[in-house]
Amino acid sequence: MPDGPPTSPLSPDHVLDWPGRTATADAVLAAVERRVRRRRQLRRRAAAAVASLTLLVVAGTTWFRPTSFSPATALATRATVTQPTRQRLADGSQIELNGDARVLVEFSPAVRRVTIVRGEAHFEVAHDTARPFVVVAGEVSVRAVGTAFSVRLAPRDVNVLVTDGRVAVDRASADPVATPAQPLAFVSKGAAVAVAPADLAPHAPAPAVVAVSAPEIAQRLAWRVPRLEFNDTPLREAVELFNRHGDVRLSLAAPALGELRVSGTVRADNTSALLQLLRADYGVEAQRLGNGEFVLRRPR
Repeated sequence: MPDGPPTSPLSPDHVLDWPGRTATADAVLAAVERRVRRRRQLRRRAAAAVASLTLLVVAGTTWFRPTSFSPATALATRATVTQPTRQRLADGSQIELNGDARVLVEFSPAVRRVTIVRGEAHFEVAHDTARPFVVVAGEVSVRAVGTAFSVRLAPRDVNVLVTDGRVAVDRASADPVATPAQPLAFVSKGAAVAVAPADLAPHAPAPAVVAVSAPEIAQRLAWRVPRLEFNDTPLREAVELFNRHGDVRLSLAAPALGELRVSGTVRADNTSALLQLLRADYGVEAQRLGNGEFVLRRPR
């Protein structure tokens, strides 16, 4: 018997289409740099006063379009943040809803029950051994005490992905308090299971629990990461949003650099690719100060 569940392949639904489904981050960045060099050559040959360049950032599509800026020009600026709906429950547990997902929360002295009406949700469950936390999706129930996991109610199955702790997956019961003697599956941190209707039939084989790599977990739960949307937004405002929603701190060495305007959408956790592209196209260097801090500057 193997020591752990088999590793599942990456789902095509979670892989970037450009420049190829098998491309690595380095390959994509190399392709971006080739595009940059080709377009710079075209700009030198053309007599255009202002050129624009579209850049694709790995793990979150981002377009940066440098534009001329004049204080006398009235440019409408906008910077918005798109992120999942978050709910904090009475027991301290937290729910994040993907898109138009909908849940129904029913707490009692004996059990904490959440029903997924549609879509996908991620749960961070407050520890309470006296009251199990039960998520019901269709005909499937997921039972936890203190853990973190996501549940997606799909047309053909129910997908469970555990990011912390351990859950028991079983058939939904009219009595959510009852603890099954032998659930369909136990799923631990870094593993997932998909339960189809056929798996719920009497004497059906147990659904397969598969190990999920850290990169695939990040891809499956990419919807949880805030997306920053810019429309001719000064770089100083973009930096402020990165500092608020990302895991690093950026600053500008010179105030004038903050007037560089950017447009498009970028994931808040995509800072490293952003810094490489700022250097490749704008000549903006990022100096690391330590503790996740970077200073943006243009070399003299």
